[in-house]
Amino acid sequence: MDTTLAKLRAHPKSIEIQQYLSDKLSAERLQHVLAVQEMAVDLACVHKADVWQASLAALLHDSAKWMNAKELYNAVRCYEIHLDPIEKVNPSLLHPLIGVQLAIEKFAVTALEVLEAIRNHTTGTPSMGVISQILYVADFAEPARAHRTVDLVRKLAYTDLSSAVHHVARAKIEHLLEKDVMIHPNTLHTYNSTLAYVEN
Repeated sequence: MDTTLAKLRAHPKSIEIQQYLSDKLSAERLQHVLAVQEMAVDLACVHKADVWQASLAALLHDSAKWMNAKELYNAVRCYEIHLDPIEKVNPSLLHPLIGVQLAIEKFAVTALEVLEAIRNHTTGTPSMGVISQILYVADFAEPARAHRTVDLVRKLAYTDLSSAVHHVARAKIEHLLEKDVMIHPNTLHTYNSTLAYVEN
């Protein structure tokens, strides 16, 4: 294991989170989280971003994935989270919102960049900072993923992060269109705002 990643995983906060995830998530989901963490840390090193923030955001991004729809909506009520019209009818969009609350209340995370990354890792948003962009891309392109455009995204992730973000948003839109379901405006805005970064 890479020395940087090993040190990050050995941090007491990381150990605490990993234990929580091990208790709550399926083995497959936990493996995904650790793979996202590895890629996020790698990308943070390449793009000279904060490796601790990238690691923390990756570890926590799916921390509420163990909840079913009823538990997610109950948590939304408990935390008094305001949902937009699409979030109200799409429980798959709720785990990032609950994940932010878990990060704050259970693990005392205060870094806005980390909380922003957790919040936006599913839909994206045009205003994403570098930690958010890294998590958005790593969640899509970690080694076990097999999306149609994943090889392109992996290549771009290390050379042109904004272009990688664009292709992730595009792939998400195409996938949702194929499923004939609603697309969150943030995903459309992410696609539009990054179009200029893509070479013709």
